[in-house]
Amino acid sequence: MLHTIQKLIGENKKKLYFPIFLMCIDSLGSMSLYFMLYLTVLDLFYGTLTMQNVFNYTLVCLVSVIYRIIIYRKSYLLCFKNAFTVTGQLRIDLADHFRKLSLGYFNQNSTGYLISTLTNDIRSFEGVLSHALSFLIKTVTLCGLILIGTFFINWKLALAECVVLIFSAPLLHYGNRLVSRFGIKKRNLTNQMISTVMEYMKGIKVFKSHNMTSTHFSRLLESLEKVRKVSVNIECRMAPSTALYSIIVNFLMPLVLLWGSYMLLGGGITSETLIAFLIMSIAISALLISFEHYYILLKDLKLAAENLEKAMEQSPLPYSDHSFILNDYSVEFQHVHFSYDNGKEVLHDISFTAPNGSVTALIGPSGSGKSTVANLIARFWDVNSGTITIGGRHIMELNPDCLLESISAVFQENTLLSDTILGNILVGNPNAGMEEVIRATKAACCHDFISSLPQGYQTVVAEGGASLSGGEKQRIAIARAILKNAPILLLDESTASLDADNEAKINVALDYLMKEKTVFVIAHRLNTIQNADQILLLNQGHIEEMGSHDKLMAQKGHYYSMVREQEKAKTWIAKEA
Repeated sequence: MLHTIQKLIGENKKKLYFPIFLMCIDSLGSMSLYFMLYLTVLDLFYGTLTMQNVFNYTLVCLVSVIYRIIIYRKSYLLCFKNAFTVTGQLRIDLADHFRKLSLGYFNQNSTGYLISTLTNDIRSFEGVLSHALSFLIKTVTLCGLILIGTFFINWKLALAECVVLIFSAPLLHYGNRLVSRFGIKKRNLTNQMISTVMEYMKGIKVFKSHNMTSTHFSRLLESLEKVRKVSVNIECRMAPSTALYSIIVNFLMPLVLLWGSYMLLGGGITSETLIAFLIMSIAISALLISFEHYYILLKDLKLAAENLEKAMEQSPLPYSDHSFILNDYSVEFQHVHFSYDNGKEVLHDISFTAPNGSVTALIGPSGSGKSTVANLIARFWDVNSGTITIGGRHIMELNPDCLLESISAVFQENTLLSDTILGNILVGNPNAGMEEVIRATKAACCHDFISSLPQGYQTVVAEGGASLSGGEKQRIAIARAILKNAPILLLDESTASLDADNEAKINVALDYLMKEKTVFVIAHRLNTIQNADQILLLNQGHIEEMGSHDKLMAQKGHYYSMVREQEKAKTWIAKEA
């Protein structure tokens, strides 16, 4: 466990040393209180208690309490402060690490797992650093010091105390095994529950429209019920070992009393020794109860730490050139083969060149590989074989972050943040001034509708852009891309689901956006790509036809048939039966 923590926090582990050290020396204050109690009992036993002794003992106790208040307060605050600082940095590191991973990682893992890792696991790990770890070390230190002290007083009685520890240790180990076994099951069910909740919230509109609300809600309740049952099951399974452990450690004082009285009557020890052991056995029993609480908590949180470690061990996209300058932004695919995580190849021997400043249209039936080509250009995935170059540079050599600075994308479904409209547009260029933003929004044909809103650019957008229409969201996404002004532009069905009025406005914005850029347009509507410099017709992962509109029409192949079919569709007239 300690190795896992050290691996996750790296050099930040040094921030935990001092507060843990303070927690340990706080134990000395606790020991002095027990010692004063021992001296008081002795005075009462021998009838030597005087007011001077009471004053001296009280003074020592007062100093010890003040000492403990100062040390404990300092250590307690430092534990929390440093733990939150360390885990705050871990959150940033984990989010940054996720950002560098291939999209395949997110396809392989459920939404519930990813959310649980970024929230529940980090919070649990934070609990390890702020509570369990430091207090566990303090408890072990104090218990160890008391046990060592008992061996100096009488080793035989000290061994009797160790017998209790020997019998209680297997119960702790058994409880740890239960936590590990059922904790994994509970974690998997919790991940499923989170995924179900997310699915329900996102799909509530669809479920209502199909009158599935109650049915689907039953599925959610079933998921919640499974988590409840396994949680109760864990507590029931752990209750016997926990109760037995508490009984055994609380039996420490009766055992010392029994064995110590036998030795006292036999002349093996003095009455002072027996009194000392009785007091220390009470202290050790309390510490062992506290130790069990923090130990089980630490082992329960071990699953979270191991999962975080597993997530951090995922290999990011490799590269060798951290910073680079491209001379041009031509894109070339050379014998590219690609398959997603299921192993089925979706691109087969793709080769083409998109010259700098040209417009390349990708068309073809659904599932033909159009979006995959765009995703590979942005290096959301890496190819299985073949090469992709930009400006003559192999993209697998280039830092993905630097590469994406040269790429803008406008998708059919664009994500808007729960932020102001201005904040959403500034995603394209956080350092842009207001004049640049307005120029971008005017070019994207959205300045007028933004200005008409009650708070204008400061209007807060609902989560996911739910408070805006599809056309408004699309134009904001285009304004974001205009503001970024990247030399490579990916347009993936950016007008597919819009009405004629919005499509006309967005096409005007796209014409402005595409100027002097290397553009890749994915579209089903052929009239939107006829002026492209080259058209790639993909079919089942192959480039079936490639060339300009006029060239492909002259070939009278698949592209020619698609154009003719769409032209026929324009002449269709609905008639009454």
